[in-house]
Amino acid sequence: MLVASRASASLQRHGSTSRFLRPRPLRRGVRPQRGQPGPSPALCALCGFAALAVHTRQKRRLEAARASVDASRRLEIRGDDFVLDGQVHRIISGSVSYFRVLPPQWRDRMEKLKALGCNAAEVYVPWNLHEPEPGSFDFEGRCDLPAFLELCQELQLDVLLRPGPYICAEWDFGGLPWWLLRNPDPVPLRSSDPKFLEAVERWWCGQLLPRIRPYLAANGGSIIAMQVENEYGYWGIDPDYLEKLRSMMLDTLGSECPLLFTSDGTFWPDLQANGGLDSMLRTANFGSEPNQRLPELRVAQPRGPLCNMEFWIGWFDAWGALTGKSFRDPKDVARTLRGILDAGASVNFFVFHGGTSFGFCGPGGNVSQVGQYEPQVTSYDYGGLLDEAGEITTKYLRCREVLADFLNQPELLERSFPKTRRLPESPLLEIEASLSLEQALPCLAKDPVKSAVPLAAEQVGLGYGYILYRSQIPASDLPLTFGDDVIRDFASVLLEGRVLGTIYRNDSGRSREFQVPQAGRLEVLVEMMGRVNFGPALLQERKGLVGPGCVQLGTPFTGPLRAVLGWDIFALPMDEESLAQLPWDACQGTAARKSAWERGPRFFRYSLHVQQPADGFLALEGFTKGFACVNGFNLGRYWQVGPQQTLYIPHPVLRRGQNEVLVFDIDSPELEEAQAPPAPRIVSEAIWSSGVLPRGAKEAAAKVSNLFHSWT
Repeated sequence: MLVASRASASLQRHGSTSRFLRPRPLRRGVRPQRGQPGPSPALCALCGFAALAVHTRQKRRLEAARASVDASRRLEIRGDDFVLDGQVHRIISGSVSYFRVLPPQWRDRMEKLKALGCNAAEVYVPWNLHEPEPGSFDFEGRCDLPAFLELCQELQLDVLLRPGPYICAEWDFGGLPWWLLRNPDPVPLRSSDPKFLEAVERWWCGQLLPRIRPYLAANGGSIIAMQVENEYGYWGIDPDYLEKLRSMMLDTLGSECPLLFTSDGTFWPDLQANGGLDSMLRTANFGSEPNQRLPELRVAQPRGPLCNMEFWIGWFDAWGALTGKSFRDPKDVARTLRGILDAGASVNFFVFHGGTSFGFCGPGGNVSQVGQYEPQVTSYDYGGLLDEAGEITTKYLRCREVLADFLNQPELLERSFPKTRRLPESPLLEIEASLSLEQALPCLAKDPVKSAVPLAAEQVGLGYGYILYRSQIPASDLPLTFGDDVIRDFASVLLEGRVLGTIYRNDSGRSREFQVPQAGRLEVLVEMMGRVNFGPALLQERKGLVGPGCVQLGTPFTGPLRAVLGWDIFALPMDEESLAQLPWDACQGTAARKSAWERGPRFFRYSLHVQQPADGFLALEGFTKGFACVNGFNLGRYWQVGPQQTLYIPHPVLRRGQNEVLVFDIDSPELEEAQAPPAPRIVSEAIWSSGVLPRGAKEAAAKVSNLFHSWT
């Protein structure tokens, strides 16, 4: 299997290939900043020597770490215990998503995991990020899994690897590649179907497993266990599928294959029965009541060590959540942790550090019990032991107290981590230029795909971003209507460049109808938000306009519906390469500050001066919905409905001096000449709205709960 080069055209489908994502930038030399001369030969030589020195030190540390362990190291099961290096072993782990953290920040997060008292890291592997197109693989930048495993080895942290192929993880499509939905008959997902297994085998046996082989415990590495699938009991009943995945691992890795396990809930007996095999260890996912959940696991697995593979210490957040940001009291987490440990179980904090779902291949979504789409926010803070920016939380401190006592290691309490420096808060950034979508379109899209009916984004080869549909419609007394559940996921509807309105996937009834005052060019710009990452809705998660008769004239009350036919379809990945081509000269400087424009999709460019790069947050008051980039790096999506109100800016994407901030808004408000255009600003801390609840209500409820516990 040939590994495709990291060409921008194939990789920009999942976000930026910006240099800020590279874990070892000095190896590739110093890139000149825009508008500045390149580095001198002397500087290049100096940087080369520095890079070589850094690499040599890292290699020596890794070799020393490997020399300190037995090359035949293996995690085994004896009775009801784990045994590692001949000793009874308790796994105390934390979940870290390497792909949600920039490589220069990995060490900080992992050192804090070690300082908590953990001996292992639990690590998901997102297939869709590593294979953005069939046969094209990416293991660079934040996809550099081998570099992350090297760091774990250096810090003497074991690894529980969870390679899927489905991972959930509140990640787009549960980590499955979008291109599985490309064909008219989508590949049957998570099944023993030959087409699906063929794709998995190409990924696992041809790429992933050979790459991680040097890092297996049997080879002196850090990977002591690997998970097969993920929460399969919630999905279906196909033991042949699980057995085939297990066989792929065993056949590829042979005697070096580490301990294999599965993980599922215990809330219903069939979850563990359908989600695992007797030939693999079963583990349980839960966040509370260990005195009930662990006995349920013991029923499913009469012998073997007990393990809480996902100790849910918080929860994810969805756009538009009425109750604001999720919250769990740190004291409750600490009490539950103590209960898990006292029951003799191993434990994995889910999550220790969540990070940020940067770009478009990031946050996933759910479908509620009443059929409502619930897309997740960009931040994957999750209420983890570290917050989104990697800072120590009260929850971390409470859990460290429990572990210091349980492990009899009071020295854990002595380690302190000063808060990282933050960008100073700024006034509103100064606008440099602004463009309508119509002005930008020639630089964003190639020739359109022509079709009689609308095609889903996957059918035109687009995995992430936006998609524009264009047709001609006659003047009509009949309303323009969009069918139920055909907008995936948010659309701006325009006639001759003027906005008729917007539609969200959950909208119903009259909100999907528009009057057509004249004949003309109809345009529907659709933002593709996160694909559902859990449950049977995965099977139907195409994006864009879904269904051949999805756009019509008329309603069921006006007689037969007339389908709108004849479409030009523009794929708009909005990747770094295309955004770099935007024709800003069309409207910049004074013209951008004083121009008036109509409501509609629009790009904005701002200047941000930074004296010293540091972490910060971008506040976007006055904007409606879209995404923001800094120096070409996609920070992720924003939406005024909250609860997330800011986007995290990691310091590696910034540079001294001038920095470019780009914002795209799918529904920018109308602006009159006398009005100031919208502008973002820098803040030092994340801002979250509290929804319909008064600010502090959840914390007050936790105090009452703690008082009740003290009485009982």
